[in-house]
Amino acid sequence: MQAAVDLISTRSYHGTSTLHIAERAGLSQATLFKYFKTKDDLLTAILHPVVPGIFGSFVEELLAFETTEERVRYLVHDRMSYLKKNRALMKIILQESFSNKKLKNEQIFIWNAIQDKLRVLHKELLADPRVNPELTIPQMVRICVGPLLAYFAQLYIVSDNGEIKEEDLDLLEKQILGGLWK
Repeated sequence: MQAAVDLISTRSYHGTSTLHIAERAGLSQATLFKYFKTKDDLLTAILHPVVPGIFGSFVEELLAFETTEERVRYLVHDRMSYLKKNRALMKIILQESFSNKKLKNEQIFIWNAIQDKLRVLHKELLADPRVNPELTIPQMVRICVGPLLAYFAQLYIVSDNGEIKEEDLDLLEKQILGGLWK
């Protein structure tokens, strides 16, 4: 599967054939199809293990912090560390989420699965009188996730050799807090 991750993250899903994947993995194409009936099945098998890690116990960990600033700091540092560690897989998710119907459906399933956790987090954030009370859950998610994905793209999609800098993380925190405040 690592051969598929390497190829798809550099060439794109549609730019990578099952023959290329099989050759890189040292398998015949027939052997590859023995385990994965379609290229979509292979993509799902690659991405399925990483998806729970995107959220997993993260929201509960976030709720353990007392202040909005502490929560945002944890969000920025923890998620950027996660994105860096899983950058090849995250590149695939970002590239394919716009065009792959199966992946879009999985994203909808995930979004629905975490709604209860997001409601609790939303309520906790709104308990801070500085947070704009008119912000909806999707708006808060966009405010928090948007800068992280933009920074990730800058480091690992536009160029592929970026290093996370502490001053950039500090700026991300300020941007997110600025979006949350009234």
